[in-house]
Amino acid sequence: MAVINLSKKNNFSSFVYWFLALICFALGIYLTNLAWLQAEWFSRSGCIVVVLGVWSSIGVVLHEKLISRRASWIRNKELRQLKAKHLGDSEIALGIDQVNADHYQRLNLAMQDLRMSVGVLEISLLISGTLVWGFGDLIVQVIAL
Repeated sequence: MAVINLSKKNNFSSFVYWFLALICFALGIYLTNLAWLQAEWFSRSGCIVVVLGVWSSIGVVLHEKLISRRASWIRNKELRQLKAKHLGDSEIALGIDQVNADHYQRLNLAMQDLRMSVGVLEISLLISGTLVWGFGDLIVQVIAL
């Protein structure tokens, strides 16, 4: 049973999303200190980070589709190999049941891993962005004291 793992891509994308979020926060603080257009920009940077969190959740849908297609491809390959062995009907039926069981187990493990890794990223971006969006002006005032 082959395990489908996209963890390298998830770790990299998590790093990219958090890097962008930190750049947004830093740019928000910088623009607020400049008082550019007489506005408070740190709170607005929280809005952008929330958008990044939502965007990362859209990526999950694409990753899930890729994982399910790859798992189906592996399952179909295993079924073709099983049928090519020219076994008896009962042996083929048992083999098909085993291939299907392996497929569902492989798919469930891969989806759980993906949802957990990306879910943590989503939640952390949404929570931090919402807090800054809602209370950024107060944070800036406390820092300015």
